[in-house]
Amino acid sequence: MHVGLRIELDAPVDAVRDALLRPSVMVAVTKPFLVYRSLDPEGFPEHWTPHDPHPISASTFGVLPSGSSHVDIDLHQTEGVPVQVDRGGGTSGLFARMDMRHRMAVSALPDGRTLFRDRLTYRTRPALLGVVLWPGMWVIWQWRAFRMRALAPTWRA
Repeated sequence: MHVGLRIELDAPVDAVRDALLRPSVMVAVTKPFLVYRSLDPEGFPEHWTPHDPHPISASTFGVLPSGSSHVDIDLHQTEGVPVQVDRGGGTSGLFARMDMRHRMAVSALPDGRTLFRDRLTYRTRPALLGVVLWPGMWVIWQWRAFRMRALAPTWRA
């Protein structure tokens, strides 16, 4: 199953790319629906480091535990388009019942804004769990779009 976005953001592509590498942005665009916390004693880094997994936990509305996972970023280009993929996986709770792949790509638009494509593909055990979770995932993804549009004008490279 998957949820995805294709939206235009009012920020230059380099600024959006930089923002996607900041844990503070990940936290800001999902709150209050999904609240992330670092499990590292030093807290979240300023930027994700590719191929350096970072342990996190998440809770629904900051109350109901969703489990633990780790963010493991890979950066590459596909046909000249910068792509960021989180290949991290669940380690406990609901997240441990999910295989997830989160892919984000950015492209410059002629007017200086950015086309942002965001897709989370997931499988659950049991499969029916994915069907049950999908409406909530869709709501969170719509909230991500709303928050990203609101925050993007503040992002500068």
